[in-house]
Amino acid sequence: MDLKRTFDNICAVPGSQGAVMIRDDGEIARASGELRDIDDAYALSNLMKDAAQLISIVRPDIKTLTRATLLNQDGTSIVLTPHQNHVFGVKLAGR
Repeated sequence: MDLKRTFDNICAVPGSQGAVMIRDDGEIARASGELRDIDDAYALSNLMKDAAQLISIVRPDIKTLTRATLLNQDGTSIVLTPHQNHVFGVKLAGR
């Protein structure tokens, strides 16, 4: 699956308030909705890298991090997934 189609599929997730595709260097490749801010995208990219490092410390038997989820008290969440040297993020509305 190409990166554009992957991004389009993430944008179409029910409840999505925004999506972002971030390159490994932290640069935004594509963005939509509430995830257009450059600083936020860079922070999300770094958070994904930090989460992967933390997992490798806590569970060295796990070789890759497939997903990280940030959950706000109001139920809003941001789900981050690495794919083909990019990090994809989607912001989902709280319930």
